[in-house]
Amino acid sequence: MSHGAFLDQKPRSLSGLAIVIAAHVAAISALALSKMEMPSQEFLGPLTIRNIPLPKDPPPLPPEPKVEPREVPQHRTVMTRPDPIVKTDAPPVLDLPKQQPVDITWVTTKPGPIDIPRDPPPPKPLPDPVRMEARLDPRSELLPPYPDEEIRAEREGTVTIKVLIGADGRVKRAERVSAASDAFWRETYRHVLRNWRFKPATVDGRPVESSRTMTLRFVLDS
Repeated sequence: MSHGAFLDQKPRSLSGLAIVIAAHVAAISALALSKMEMPSQEFLGPLTIRNIPLPKDPPPLPPEPKVEPREVPQHRTVMTRPDPIVKTDAPPVLDLPKQQPVDITWVTTKPGPIDIPRDPPPPKPLPDPVRMEARLDPRSELLPPYPDEEIRAEREGTVTIKVLIGADGRVKRAERVSAASDAFWRETYRHVLRNWRFKPATVDGRPVESSRTMTLRFVLDS
């Protein structure tokens, strides 16, 4: 088929051509609408119309208080006169005795050694007090009686006793240090308190209280 033959063809009808064009336009429109996102419409429901009254006018502001102008006090300078000077009597003049002149006599000495006073020697230490111990008075009865029970048992023994001697020479207290038996101790204790007398101890010749420890021995005669 030649090109001239195609061009030489006549369209069958105008209505058929219009139908073809309309079909193409509808296809193109459907394709375009399929690619576009259609917004979803939200159903709001029925609308209600209300009458909202307008706000009332605010109440008027109270009137400002009336401020009266202050009176500015007027100052003035007042000069005061100084107190008058009062004349007083002059202070009395004291008559002081005149000082007598002092006679100063200069004495010249020849050079020589100067005697410098030395410190006094330290005091001598006090001597130790002289102390004398108490001694038994030989005029007192010294030996206690021998206990009868110890004689019958033919026992001998010793008693050591500590005595407190007063400043008057009498025995004020006796303490047991040791004893061979209670019988020896009882006789010794009674005898010492009743019969023993001492020449008291002295310190620089003054009688003082003292103590002594003594031992007595009980021996049977053969």
